[in-house]
Amino acid sequence: MALASMLAAPLAHASPGFTLGANVAGTSASGYGKSSDFGFSAGYRFNPNVGLEVGYESLMGYEMTLLSASVLGRYRIADHLHLLGRLGVAHWTESPTGAHNATGTDPLIGVGLSYAITKAMSVRTEYQFVSNTSGKLGANLDTLMLGINYAF
Repeated sequence: MALASMLAAPLAHASPGFTLGANVAGTSASGYGKSSDFGFSAGYRFNPNVGLEVGYESLMGYEMTLLSASVLGRYRIADHLHLLGRLGVAHWTESPTGAHNATGTDPLIGVGLSYAITKAMSVRTEYQFVSNTSGKLGANLDTLMLGINYAF
């Protein structure tokens, strides 16, 4: 029911088309400390409320890279302000000098807020969680991001 209302809600500031984004982030993994990160994203909105997004994150403190693919849902909660929900997968690779020297694919979920500065440009903050379901990651990843996106 909630998904149906999300898909049907009108949204004046997000028309179908491509998106590009960049972010800075901080990640925490239990037992491994914290990491300062940066990343990029590219996506396509099928309609104002649903799109696909791929992302790249460099988790510098863990010597790890993360590639993700997810469905991104958007719901207008106020003029220019949107609730975000994400469900996807993350493929991560730890460098040879990292703690585990491993690679794997695990589920990713996220929730956040987006504020439209203009029709094409928005800022967003998002919390993402990568679950260690593969058992190879060593710990779950909790990431808080701040980014800017451009739609065209």
